[in-house]
Amino acid sequence: MLHPILSSRPRRLAYFLAWVPLTGLLGYMGLSQGWRLGESIAVALAFSAVGSLICLTSWFICKALPVEEGRLFRPAAAWAAAALVDGGLWTGLLLGIATLMARWPAFADLPARLAKALPVLWVLAVLLYLASVGLNYAILAQERAREAERRNLESQLLAQEAELRALRAQLNPHFLFNALNSISALTSVDSKKAREMCVLLSEFLRRSLAMGERTSIALKEELDLVRNYLAIEQIRFGSRLVVDWQVAEPALPAQLPPLLLQPLAENAIKHGISGLTEGGTVRISVKADGDRVDIALENPFDPDQPPKKGLGLGLRQVRQRLQGRFGNRAAVETRVADDNHKVLLSFPLEVP
Repeated sequence: MLHPILSSRPRRLAYFLAWVPLTGLLGYMGLSQGWRLGESIAVALAFSAVGSLICLTSWFICKALPVEEGRLFRPAAAWAAAALVDGGLWTGLLLGIATLMARWPAFADLPARLAKALPVLWVLAVLLYLASVGLNYAILAQERAREAERRNLESQLLAQEAELRALRAQLNPHFLFNALNSISALTSVDSKKAREMCVLLSEFLRRSLAMGERTSIALKEELDLVRNYLAIEQIRFGSRLVVDWQVAEPALPAQLPPLLLQPLAENAIKHGISGLTEGGTVRISVKADGDRVDIALENPFDPDQPPKKGLGLGLRQVRQRLQGRFGNRAAVETRVADDNHKVLLSFPLEVP
């Protein structure tokens, strides 16, 4: 596995630039001890070059020995041993470099000068190595946090996909069953309406399947699907079903989860219009209020009719999916008054 510092250009640049001030400080210390300028610069550059490479090795110890609460002794012992050994290796290599440089007359006194400063440089090397340990543990903690966030996002996406598949599995079968029964009945009574219903049903299924593959769609697409669905139901119910649309154009580009409004429209038919002998009007209102979208879906119902199976399931899923997308910025409210059932949705107006 590539070292996390070496795998990122900004990190590489930041890491090696961090050694520049230390190089300058070491050069200044050498001059203050009476070293010549060339000797001070050479030792400072060699110390930083060797140290920048040795400190990178601490990442492998940090990776092999993760910090766990209550279990610090083992990694702490490993850090201390590695710091002492690598500090010795660091200063040993530095002395070896000075010995090689002593072949030039200008650096003939460098090994002797450096030997006197080795204890101080060794302590500095140990401290810098331990600092690199802390840095690498911070990088590992950041990577674990990002990985946890990525897994959380993946699990949320999988949950949303599973929820959408379950939603289609719950909604489509009985709707499809009713639609096919209506088509079958119409073929012997009104073949023209039967063909029209077949076309509408085909279009509805095509759109709903296509939307199910996406995580977000425009409100206009969702409303078109609801229109398609209600057109099918209007053929089934005839004059018993009236649909009143009030849609504000500025709200149409707003993004929302797919198949969000269709279950509400189906609830309005299943739990409202179908239980009324005279039928009724389904009212759908869409407004853009500043940076928010407000949607209201209202239908009459028979309060004396026993509740049908599944009542509240679609609404609960709508609330969960809307809040899963927008969090506490979205709201879902239901109101019942004068034998009318009303669902109110409010969410931010976000466009792609």
